[in-house]
Amino acid sequence: MQVNRITSITPKIAGNNNKYSKTQNNKPAFKSLGTMADGFSLGLANLVENGGLFISFTIQDMLGTNLPRPIMGLMRNQKENKGHKNLKFAFKELVREMLTGPSMFFIPMMILGFGKKPLGSASNIPAKIIKGLGDIHMAEPLRDGRAITQSEFYQNAFTKMLQNAKQEASPSEATVNKALDYTQTLIEGIKENQNFHHPIKKLLGKAPLKRAINNIGDDFAVIAKEYADDLVHGDFTTAVLNSKAQAPIKDTIPHIISYADDIVSKAEKQAPENINKFIEKIINKKTVGRVALNAAMFAAVLSFLQVIPKIYNKAEGNKNEGLRGLMKEETLNDSSEVKNKKQNKKAPTSFGQSAKAKNPSFGSLQSAANTLTNNGVIGKIAKGIEFDGYNLSFPLLLGVMCLGILFPRIRQAKDKYDREEIIRRDAITCTTMCFAEKWLRKGFSKINESKSGFILTEKGQAFNDKNVFRKVFDYLRPIKGVQVLSTDQIISKYSNIDRYKNGIDGFFEFIEGQGGNIKKVFSTDNIQTKKECILGPKKFVEEILKATKNKTYEEATSEEIKEVLKTAAENKDNAISFIGNKYNELINLLSNKDNALVHRAKTLNARFTALSIVLIVPLFLGFALPAINEYFTKKRIRQEMAEKELALNNAIQNSPFNKEKTNSVFAEIANKLEK
Repeated sequence: MQVNRITSITPKIAGNNNKYSKTQNNKPAFKSLGTMADGFSLGLANLVENGGLFISFTIQDMLGTNLPRPIMGLMRNQKENKGHKNLKFAFKELVREMLTGPSMFFIPMMILGFGKKPLGSASNIPAKIIKGLGDIHMAEPLRDGRAITQSEFYQNAFTKMLQNAKQEASPSEATVNKALDYTQTLIEGIKENQNFHHPIKKLLGKAPLKRAINNIGDDFAVIAKEYADDLVHGDFTTAVLNSKAQAPIKDTIPHIISYADDIVSKAEKQAPENINKFIEKIINKKTVGRVALNAAMFAAVLSFLQVIPKIYNKAEGNKNEGLRGLMKEETLNDSSEVKNKKQNKKAPTSFGQSAKAKNPSFGSLQSAANTLTNNGVIGKIAKGIEFDGYNLSFPLLLGVMCLGILFPRIRQAKDKYDREEIIRRDAITCTTMCFAEKWLRKGFSKINESKSGFILTEKGQAFNDKNVFRKVFDYLRPIKGVQVLSTDQIISKYSNIDRYKNGIDGFFEFIEGQGGNIKKVFSTDNIQTKKECILGPKKFVEEILKATKNKTYEEATSEEIKEVLKTAAENKDNAISFIGNKYNELINLLSNKDNALVHRAKTLNARFTALSIVLIVPLFLGFALPAINEYFTKKRIRQEMAEKELALNNAIQNSPFNKEKTNSVFAEIANKLEK
């Protein structure tokens, strides 16, 4: 593939800011609680989406377990314990929660940090993406008789992704020029980012490099939408590197940078005649190393989680402080049930150490890399344990919850009461964090879809043909089936609505193809945010309706709205056409990625994210669940004490030394003597 060198190119990738999209509100106005709540929801949702599972889990962990559970522990059995605070039990709760959640992310973070120097920046790239970028690198490793530079690799990668999105047999001139434009934008973002030292702004996605990536990603989505075959279910935010490697464009670009910094920069130093063999070897090495790093991070997290029960049990002391006040001091259970048997130390297995250590051959390395990235069983397992940076994938999260949290705690429980509380508390917590939140979010989005007419989820092509049981199952599947649209997907669907493959007809096809309602969607009116008023499309559509049908918006049907907008679209180039000009104003309004439709759809999905993080999780996991545990433990102890008392009374009644029985015997003897 012949691509010209980068020349001076002015990057113009950013969204089209136009006068129709927003109106500044300079007057201080009272903001309703709803407006403030929606602003908070959107801000929190953006923070969670930028930070991934790490931010989402950490916020929920802090608000839902780390802070409330020690408070509840402090008040444990306070009434039965003569009003005294249960300090030891609260300390146990604090130690357990503060160690568990953070360790699941900080341990992988540290391993990645330490591993970056010996393994290179490519160690942070998913294995299949390494292979996909490697294929692009191998396709043109040389240019003008020398190894390609990092910037030239950016060009080639963007060209390939655009070529795949546009389904071109070979890259067109427009594709090459657009790739050059993206490359220049990325290079400028990287340069500006080197002197940017604001960690909070970086977390919020406001760093120069993040802005550059967002601008490229948003523009790429528009192009993908213009060429997509499936307008109803197509994901315009996904970049395809090859048949096996694809990922969201905004996630792929940082991987391109890491690959170039590591592998391309090393390849630049190689002689041209050795370049192909070197690239192939280093790609295989990095692929195997990445899978090994994933396994190491997973093993390290699991290993540390096994030790946590020992730490918090020691912090609590020998006795189960959760029972204090419910039993006499001398009858409190000690740690006799905790198995402290010494393990027989075995000599470490040599794993063939007797043989001389040899570096794996190139052939075996290539075979291992291919096995780990194909679609076979081993490849699927390798993909399942793939970390997203230091974020756990769903299979990893599920494995950590079961193998690292639930089972070790059950095994090291102090007594039967502690064991029952662990099963009840942690099984519910793990289920909530892995499944229930996703189920509730999907259900909430489904309700919002029905009410608003917006499409907020992706259901898959065959969803409508499935029976009710299969549809319910699709909603219950955590990582497949029905999925809530991400912010980037919403932007790609609801901005530049005339840039669908079939124009505005493509937008209608997307909405109605998944059960949405055109009339409800375009009924979105002006939206007042904290900073400005975002103009809604309703006014523009109504003006077109009055000019063509002489109807108000409320009187028109969805079919009539579609009809007049199609007619207006046909007259968009007619300078003297009123409806054509109004249509252009409408399209200009909705071309911005912060338009009213995007804002409305994002807000509908963000509300439950905020509701879950700041209310549902803290109340249920932090306060309700400990209270439930305390209630059932007290109930069981009362039942056991009642049973013991009943058994004791029965024993006394049946004893030959029972006072009442003795008196009755003496009375009977006395009666006989009197007679």
